Amino acid sequence: MGREEKSLSISQKLEFKLKSSDEEERYGSVSLLARMFSEKDSSLAINHKQLWLAFLGRFNDISTKIRTKCVQYSMHFLINHPLLRGDITETLKLRQHDAEETVRYEVVMAIVTTAKRDFGIVAESEDLLDFVKERTLDKRFKIRKEAMCGLAMIYKKHMNNGNVRPDARHVTWIRDKILHGYYMTSMDDRLLVERLVNTCLVPYQLPPEERMCKLLQMFASIDENAAKAFIELQKNQVAVRRSVSDLLELLSRNSVEETELAAKLSVVARFLPDPLKVQEYIRRLYEHLAGDAELLGLFEAMLRPTAACRESVDAVTQILKKLGQPVMTNLYYNSIKMLLERISNVLVDHAALTCLTFIIKKAVMDDPEISDFLSLPNDIAAEKGLRLLFVLSFVLPAHFMHSDILQCLTSLLSSPNLAVAPMVLSTLTYVGKYKPIGEEFPALASELVPQCQQFAVTGTVKQAKHAVRCLYVNFAQQDAQLTQIFSRIIENIREHLTLESPHFRTCVVALGHIVFNIPDKFLVHVKNIVSRKIVKELLMRNQQTPSHSAGGAEDEWAEEELLCEESLVKIEGLKMMARWLLGLKDDIISAQKTFRMLNAFILHRGDLLQAGTMPHYEMAHLRLAAGASMLKICEQKGVGDQFTAEQFINLSRLINDSCQEVRQRFAGKLHKGLARGIPLKCLPLDFMGFYALAGQEKDKDLKSAIRHYMVADINKRREYIKTITMSGGERAFSQLPHIMPDYMLVFAVPVLTHMPSFTSVEDVAQLTLVRQCLWFILEPLITKNDAYCFGFYKALIEQMKNHKDALKPEDEVTNQKMWAVCDLAMGLILSKTVSFEMKEFPSEPRIPPMYFKKHEDPNFVNVASYLPQELQVTQPKKTTKTLTGVTKKVETESLGGGGKKRPQWSSSLAPNKRTKTSCSSSSSTEDVRPS
Repeated sequence: MGREEKSLSISQKLEFKLKSSDEEERYGSVSLLARMFSEKDSSLAINHKQLWLAFLGRFNDISTKIRTKCVQYSMHFLINHPLLRGDITETLKLRQHDAEETVRYEVVMAIVTTAKRDFGIVAESEDLLDFVKERTLDKRFKIRKEAMCGLAMIYKKHMNNGNVRPDARHVTWIRDKILHGYYMTSMDDRLLVERLVNTCLVPYQLPPEERMCKLLQMFASIDENAAKAFIELQKNQVAVRRSVSDLLELLSRNSVEETELAAKLSVVARFLPDPLKVQEYIRRLYEHLAGDAELLGLFEAMLRPTAACRESVDAVTQILKKLGQPVMTNLYYNSIKMLLERISNVLVDHAALTCLTFIIKKAVMDDPEISDFLSLPNDIAAEKGLRLLFVLSFVLPAHFMHSDILQCLTSLLSSPNLAVAPMVLSTLTYVGKYKPIGEEFPALASELVPQCQQFAVTGTVKQAKHAVRCLYVNFAQQDAQLTQIFSRIIENIREHLTLESPHFRTCVVALGHIVFNIPDKFLVHVKNIVSRKIVKELLMRNQQTPSHSAGGAEDEWAEEELLCEESLVKIEGLKMMARWLLGLKDDIISAQKTFRMLNAFILHRGDLLQAGTMPHYEMAHLRLAAGASMLKICEQKGVGDQFTAEQFINLSRLINDSCQEVRQRFAGKLHKGLARGIPLKCLPLDFMGFYALAGQEKDKDLKSAIRHYMVADINKRREYIKTITMSGGERAFSQLPHIMPDYMLVFAVPVLTHMPSFTSVEDVAQLTLVRQCLWFILEPLITKNDAYCFGFYKALIEQMKNHKDALKPEDEVTNQKMWAVCDLAMGLILSKTVSFEMKEFPSEPRIPPMYFKKHEDPNFVNVASYLPQELQVTQPKKTTKTLTGVTKKVETESLGGGGKKRPQWSSSLAPNKRTKTSCSSSSSTEDVRPS
């Protein structure tokens, strides 16, 4: 038998063994062939194509062990056999989605190892790195971790050096992908991203100048989502440092209550994975610190605001030596190491900031050498660099408190680029919040004041806004000097409060921010200016100035820069009045007058005087500005409580405005107001009811965005409730009606009752739309909510139905509409509730008298149904418990041999026995508006 015949015979036998039914036999064949095929200079795959194809088929073997073995050898094929890379890439494409995590893990490892050894291979085939990119979203953290670490190592090796290979430039997406990992909900993912930023994207071991160059290059090149993730990362690290500092502060006291200590330990533990387990290690660390003065000193040195990066690194090294052996079984060591990674500042210090500000200053001055040095256009480097300084001034302001850095920043204020000064002033504002520049550097402050005064009168709108803020923050402790500075500005402003002046808009903005910060200093002057100049001469003036829009007057929307100057000034005038009231805080009469005027803007769709000469797009901007101003005022307790129920209903209609841009922007403002500073600095819970109207939104993307806003606001309140109930106490529970998202329903009912498209309780189409709106808000409240309590909602709806509409209590049609909405809500909770079990609920139902009026008859119980037959909901078949609060509908059914009457249940509300103990029954409550 010749050599070729023998070779063919062996090949056929191996191919037969590859297809054997015996797993071990297949595994042995695969192992042998994998070595033979993958050896360098082997031509076996080329000469025996059929055997090679049979081997490739084993990548899809039923056995996990065999698939894993095949994938493990793929790295050798990729490196040693260029002609086989196409086949291997195709097989890996399937295996990266393998059901077994071991196989997916080996796919990632094979590609990453290949890239480390020869980046050119993965550079030629972008598919390979795309597989790793996709695995960064794997459901298993182990695989996500390897994919992220692999990408980070590739970036560090091939892109974080002076001579970046041309074939490596197209994978700059790696830094974006790593930072996008910060959006994952797992704490493990967040810690991993923070570690990779400090070790691979901006290696902390680099000298300051090189490190800042890498930081600026990264920040200037990443996309907007990655930039937001980086900012959030920095803010979270500040929060962790603050919580650990608060914990250490307890050690300086003579005695500490256990409840306070437990609360502080819990806060720190929340910043680490598996907080319940980690809490015992944080307590152990606390006890360790109490007994070891040297360890405590190291922690305090690391947490000092002015600590240099090198000091932080050294402190971490010394601390870890005191925590035992660095082995996997030492959970205490590993937990505290994760904490140290989050609280140590290894990114920026004074030396690094000096280099960074110098680089950015050169970029602002358009120095060609800096452009070459950074490999970035100077305009991009300047814009992103100033934003980076702004971020760093918020998280690490102490490192800015040096004359060389501040002098460099203030010198940028004279730049001819109009966008530079606002960013620099914002940075100086955050620095001043740490320590006022007026006190620390008087000579520098004397240069800053005249520049800011000029910006406030003749600068751009943004320059004026940030100039006033900068002055207020940096001279807040020097009352006399601050009053003198602002008096001069107001004197100059008066000359420009006319539409003939090109600086009218700038002066209105500056005045608004002055009275927001120091409302009591110029009370009489400002009241005169508001009543005469802002209201009478500006807002009550007929529109006369032509707009710059190329579109027609019938266009629903145009960008702000296309509006006429008069409309732009009016918009700033509305904002100015809102800021004035927010500064006053408790001027009730002024608040009521302002609400009436803002309400008129909304009611008349932006054309206050109803002259009919304004373009539609300018009207849209004006009613949006009025609505946004109302929302802003309502955030402030005192003046914000002066709106009426009618004004509340009118304001809600902006979420259903005819112009999509108005709906979109108003929803964003609403979400921003509800998300800010829970529970005291945000909009009252009343405004959560506005979200119900988004249930009829026709634009799918906008509806999805509003749902996302609503779910975020609900979850934020639930998290806050968990936090305050952990500490316990009557005060915590008394806050619940003001923040519990479940009360959305109470405020959604009056909003839906007065919905313009809802006119009749007999119109099935209208009622179906109302039910759709109700389900829009009830779905996130009922589904996936362990705290959901059917009895609470049932009692809440029953009590609302026993009231009248507060806005039109004598109008029977309006009352019937409100009761029909209640019936629809009851029908939804009856049909959507899965469990009717008895539960305790932390709060009793309360009905706000602002929107609901008590019936004249104190014993009135509304048992009637206000829905057509087809919309009434029957009791779920699987429930064995008789539900109170529904009306029986009797139908005769044949049971066995005789006819008996079996009750069925509709969503009509029936009287019930009232008890207070369980959540499945209604509770008698006092009428208190939870806001």
